[in-house]
Amino acid sequence: MKLVLLIACLFVNASTAFLTPSALVQPSSMKAAALQLRSSRVFANPQSTRSPVRMSGTSAEADSENETTEEPKIPTVPTTETEMLQECAKSIRAAFKDGMTRQKIRLLMPRDGQLVATDEDWPGGIMQLYNVASPLTRNLIRRLNDAVPQVKEQRLDESGVDGISLWLAQYQSAKDDVSAFVQPNTEVMDSVAQVCKSAGPRLVLMVNPQWRETADGYDLLGSKEGLLGQIGNFLGGTAGARKEVAELGFEDTFLLQQYVVRGDDCQILKAYPYKNWVVWTSTDDGKKVMLGEQQSRPTYQDIEALLEEKGVSAKWAREAGLGKAFKD
Repeated sequence: MKLVLLIACLFVNASTAFLTPSALVQPSSMKAAALQLRSSRVFANPQSTRSPVRMSGTSAEADSENETTEEPKIPTVPTTETEMLQECAKSIRAAFKDGMTRQKIRLLMPRDGQLVATDEDWPGGIMQLYNVASPLTRNLIRRLNDAVPQVKEQRLDESGVDGISLWLAQYQSAKDDVSAFVQPNTEVMDSVAQVCKSAGPRLVLMVNPQWRETADGYDLLGSKEGLLGQIGNFLGGTAGARKEVAELGFEDTFLLQQYVVRGDDCQILKAYPYKNWVVWTSTDDGKKVMLGEQQSRPTYQDIEALLEEKGVSAKWAREAGLGKAFKD
């Protein structure tokens, strides 16, 4: 994809003048470009993805104090957009405090007062999802610091139909600046790499990447070296992109996804600093219950096994009176 990006708007404090003009990236291949984040402040190790700084602001500091004095609690599944953004921001701040400056986030999408999966029925496809994910990401980065940032969005899809953008949040202190990619796909990885390089120890987020977290046949082929790997990635495999994301230092800090398993809506959640994945669902009367937890990302089969362990019949069987009601 050819990306031709505009220069990011500059927000210069007249008394400190801490930012220098951003430059338009024009790679010779013209297949990727990214907004350069530049600052007159010199960091000790601009290539490091581990942060030597901490986010300022009373909320961030309060979270940090609580997280260092208490054992991480089992995360519960948020039921509203506000709860989800609060919990996600808390995980991001905790991870950033521990040096994680490259973070991958997955969120459910608010629709009609509920949080729904991105693979639900979205008639408008990726662009309808983008119209929800973009303002959601903007609201998220505004929650990361008590100070009010100046924010700017840059579309990264030259065609205008791929639903990809980059949000920039600039604070009075340059070390608090945040970059957040919305729905990046495999074609903008060069842009992601350029922004990561320019950001140094500042925070860079990837929100709801457009690739699967689990591998299929093409991914297994794409993970191989040489021509076979190239063919696998060309046919739709995402192993190459996921490998590059890992090499750039991105780590999972808040991932909330939902799947239908035997008719029941089940959520899997990874929320830093809690180390395990947790699996939640709802009883027949709507009460949230935790099915279990494990170190690795739960698969469909893992969730199905947890339901069976608790003696939960398939939803169709319960509705037909062939199975007992699902109660806590």
